[in-house]
Amino acid sequence: MSNPYDTRLILVFYVGDDEDGNPIERSKTFSRVKPTATDEDLYQVAQALASLQTHLLVETERADRATLINIE
Repeated sequence: MSNPYDTRLILVFYVGDDEDGNPIERSKTFSRVKPTATDEDLYQVAQALASLQTHLLVETERADRATLINIE
């Protein structure tokens, strides 16, 4: 069994290309997200936050951490 204790929302933005034409990406991490938040809720929040940015959102990530518990 697992006990979730930490969730982060990570937004990855395209900020341009390097001199070789490779994309440059930067991420913004929002910590202390409620672990009970649904994926749909986090996606909607990410879209709202992205609309306030000047760079293009290319990826939305959810990072969960949990402790594993033996319930025998």
